[in-house]
Amino acid sequence: MSVYSITLPCFAQMLRSLSALLAKGQTCASERGYDPQVLLEARLAPDMHNLARQVQYACTQAQEAVQRLTQQPLASLATPTSLPAAQALIEQTLTVLAAVGQAQVDEGAERQIIIELPDGLTFEMTGNEYAVNWAIPQFYFHLVTAYNILRHNGVPLGKADYVQHMFAYLRQ
Repeated sequence: MSVYSITLPCFAQMLRSLSALLAKGQTCASERGYDPQVLLEARLAPDMHNLARQVQYACTQAQEAVQRLTQQPLASLATPTSLPAAQALIEQTLTVLAAVGQAQVDEGAERQIIIELPDGLTFEMTGNEYAVNWAIPQFYFHLVTAYNILRHNGVPLGKADYVQHMFAYLRQ
């Protein structure tokens, strides 16, 4: 299986799910009469990042996968300050994903990827290892955490909201 096929299409479908989750959060806040900003600032634990950061980090992982695998400079994404800004960041990320071809990404499978973290840690791996062991787990961690923050704050979500793309395969 190609690096492209296990990353970008999956990231895109799940970012569309995240967008729908945020829309449900916006609707829930409106129906219950509270400021949706409460959701954006919510977190699961005091030492965890809030919903705004989870959206930012999910988008960062998706965009960085493109950038690292195609040897583009890394872009720094701003933390969204409102639910519409979070939606816009997701749309921007979907545009980035759609703009790159499969061949460009797959060429990066054997290329060395070096990730240098601010605390001095450095990770070195192939593009394939990066996709499987770094980008995918990081992306889903932040995506699921965003889902959990919304659900924890009373947004009526279920598994069908998370994996809405699966209905394309439903046969009755």
